[in-house]
Amino acid sequence: MIIGVTGGKGGTGKTVLAVNLAVALAGKASVAYLDCDADCPSAHIIVGAELQNKQGVYSFLPEFIEEKCTHCGKCTSVCQFNALYQLKGEAPTLVESLCSGCGACMLACPFGAIKESRKTIGWTHAYEKYGIDFFSGELRPGEPLSEKIVDAVKERGLAKEYDIVVVDTAAGAHCQVVCALEGCDKALAVTEPTQFGMHDLEVISEVLNKLGIPFETIVNRSTISDKKIESSLEIPYDKKMIECYVEGVPIIEKYPKHPISKKIAEFAERLIK
Repeated sequence: MIIGVTGGKGGTGKTVLAVNLAVALAGKASVAYLDCDADCPSAHIIVGAELQNKQGVYSFLPEFIEEKCTHCGKCTSVCQFNALYQLKGEAPTLVESLCSGCGACMLACPFGAIKESRKTIGWTHAYEKYGIDFFSGELRPGEPLSEKIVDAVKERGLAKEYDIVVVDTAAGAHCQVVCALEGCDKALAVTEPTQFGMHDLEVISEVLNKLGIPFETIVNRSTISDKKIESSLEIPYDKKMIECYVEGVPIIEKYPKHPISKKIAEFAERLIK
């Protein structure tokens, strides 16, 4: 089972809940955790672990062969990201930070004046904690396409079979989130009882419906307002959660008898039945 944990709004405690859910599940099955927030991976902070086993993620980069280039401009005209520009009578110039690695320029060149090179666009990491195999991705600052990092995390994390895979997406409803959710059997949409939380829950719900992924809603910090949201699990505001976050220990690990820990454990049990 591949479970996506997502949410239309940042700061709702999505990753904290995803980590605690994974810890609860780890006592019953083999679990992998894929931290697919390539712009800001944070699961390692919540479990108090160091990022390890770093591997580079690479993307196509055009390399020009000057003696073959006729300055025809065909490569520049097909670049959708404007990573190539060309002054009249001169060879194309590459703005590396804008290059998406699509390779269209090389395909468009009729003279074979472009060959394949590569650049590092980010890294993946792998580490173990609480009996869970964690995998995370990190986008190199300035690179435009975080989806490629998400793909690399999923490829590395799914290379081995697990009973349960928890996919922690970035917040929002953009391409990186969709890329992380693809292939999930079900999803958990984490929100909070605020006006912004309710609005963004509608947005991520629409995305999940379009992807055809069944989902349940989890309301975190459910006691901070009187707003009511239909959900499968409500987690009240509790300073113990903040304490555990600061210490880098999941609440279900430090306080297994706490009411919140019991709620998460019961929810995890229901998920795998």
